[in-house]
Amino acid sequence: MNRKLAVIASIACGLAIVCIAVRGAGTNAAEEAAIRQIIAGGKRPALTADSIFWSGAYKRPVIGAEKPVPYDGPLGVANRVPGSQRTKTDVIRLVVSESGDMAYEYSKGTLEYDIKSGAHIKFDTGALTVWQKEDGQWKIAAQFVRPYDTPFAPSTDAAKQ
Repeated sequence: MNRKLAVIASIACGLAIVCIAVRGAGTNAAEEAAIRQIIAGGKRPALTADSIFWSGAYKRPVIGAEKPVPYDGPLGVANRVPGSQRTKTDVIRLVVSESGDMAYEYSKGTLEYDIKSGAHIKFDTGALTVWQKEDGQWKIAAQFVRPYDTPFAPSTDAAKQ
């Protein structure tokens, strides 16, 4: 009799755990899938009005609609062939908040583009992205992208900025 009770109790506990897991995953699984679909689309996602973006291409973070200040040099944004940029993003971790209106993503990726001298540039990157849902649409609220294996060495004029 005790064995039957133990089996029934184990089944009940197992079902309770499955129900809790399914309920929790069901709430945010759809939101996570929506964000993953945006990422897989390959186009630049929409940004919130007060978004912050910082990458190795710019001297300082780009906030909202302000004009970015790119680094100069032969590999700088000004020397890229327009329309040649390609990115590939592999999500490592994506977590949607319980409320379903915020999320964060860790990812790695590849950035490649052609420069006007004819060279093709390709390198691996890492990114941290904060997503915010506005009016039913997922948008990027903050993003930090950094090339792998590239030491940070600011130019002497960066301190003057």
